[in-house]
Amino acid sequence: MGLSILQPYTLDIAVCSAILAIICLVIAFVALSRSARLKRKFNRLKEITSTADLERVFEETKDAVRRLELKLREAEEHLREVEEALQSKVSTPAILRYNAFSEVGSDLSYSVALVDGKGDGVVITSIYGREDSVTYGKPVQGGDSSYMLTNEERTVIEEALRGAPQSGTTAQIS
Repeated sequence: MGLSILQPYTLDIAVCSAILAIICLVIAFVALSRSARLKRKFNRLKEITSTADLERVFEETKDAVRRLELKLREAEEHLREVEEALQSKVSTPAILRYNAFSEVGSDLSYSVALVDGKGDGVVITSIYGREDSVTYGKPVQGGDSSYMLTNEERTVIEEALRGAPQSGTTAQIS
């Protein structure tokens, strides 16, 4: 009598048992895959410990970090030296072409400023005329010269110090 009560539900019980079996099978595959992954990790760790002592590996790592920190400090010091050296190099030379004499009719005269970041360097000017041309240079310190500067020379020095041409006839030399 006890089992006869279940007889109308045998199909339902069989379906539930099949679903439960499939779920168990999926869980078993997931567990096997995770187990295999853990085993691979464990084998890699075992290879490390079998070939080297972990304390020694830790000490070697600390030594490598110390060496890298030393190299980083050396690189930072070298970078500071390079930045200081760049301040005394011509960074952005500029040229200004202009017409010094109205009878010549073209922008054949020019001034070139070759100054560093502190405004020290030289300005070179060439004046072109029909009969002759004159080229001369003036020392520049702190963006000014002990010699009288023309407006064109002042303009080209200022633009070289700014690092970008401001007027249409001024250009940076690359």
